[in-house]
Amino acid sequence: MSGLWKRFRAIAVPPEDRPGHRRALRLLGLAVIAGFAVAAASHVDLREVARSLVAADPRWLLLAALANVVNLVLHAFRWAAVVRPPGVRVRAVDVFSAMVAGFAVGIAIPARAGDLVRSHLLARRARLSTSSVVASAAVDYVIGTASLVPLVALLAVATPLPGWARHALLVTAIGAGAGIAALFLLRPKRGSTPGGEGLAGLLARFRSGLVAAHEPGAMARSFVWGFLGWAAELAIAWLTLRAAGIPPTLALAALAAFATAAANAISVSPGNAGPFELAAMLPLAGMGIAKGPALAFALLLHLVHLAPIALIGGFVLLREASRAKA
Repeated sequence: MSGLWKRFRAIAVPPEDRPGHRRALRLLGLAVIAGFAVAAASHVDLREVARSLVAADPRWLLLAALANVVNLVLHAFRWAAVVRPPGVRVRAVDVFSAMVAGFAVGIAIPARAGDLVRSHLLARRARLSTSSVVASAAVDYVIGTASLVPLVALLAVATPLPGWARHALLVTAIGAGAGIAALFLLRPKRGSTPGGEGLAGLLARFRSGLVAAHEPGAMARSFVWGFLGWAAELAIAWLTLRAAGIPPTLALAALAAFATAAANAISVSPGNAGPFELAAMLPLAGMGIAKGPALAFALLLHLVHLAPIALIGGFVLLREASRAKA
């Protein structure tokens, strides 16, 4: 078993990651979780939270978890659309496997370490430069942020949203625009081949991962997959509200999805535990939902996000470790 565990760690953790750095991140993440737990215990009736959790409808939770699996598939297609190495065909199944495995590692290691791991795993599978795949992951996130803007804008037209959501939409739109501009400024010249050593070579390999910025079709496909993925996020929030016994509305589901997406942008604890729950609770509190049911909803929403990732991603990591043994 110890041998399998060593191979698991070798696959899941990029070789350049330092053990001391990982230990410090874990301690910081645990401190964040402990802080949020103490704050919740002092301001929320935990018995009310427990009653709400026990009363949750497992059928709606299962549907929410399945909707998250769909969301993961859509996210994989979104990323695959912008992984465009010349002369190499990257399979969507490899992108999905690397992505969910990286996200699974992110449940245990904070500070977006899962993004580095998923890039490392995809580079291993497709025999690409890790630097170029990291750059394609950055493109993926820029497109993902940009695809959220029109969805929230449509929701703002269809249903009233609070002022903070409208301000956040403006900030998101500005950030997405700046990200897209950066992609076009940093993209490599057409036909250029990455090479060289040292910092210049590393930069060239990184910029080679931005080649999708030369392909409007690839960017458009990624945008469409991203838009559909955010629609799936709305469905996850709506189904979880239903499971928690809170009357679901499109506005409430949208606010919860938008707030948790913002919280996930900077993950400072394992699985983003704590900040995720706070972000999910705040929109409900603003709508007059009691703190107990709101916290129960936040915990359930996090569960339906993490459970499929842990199961599928853990399976992928164990399979990779077994193959390394063979």
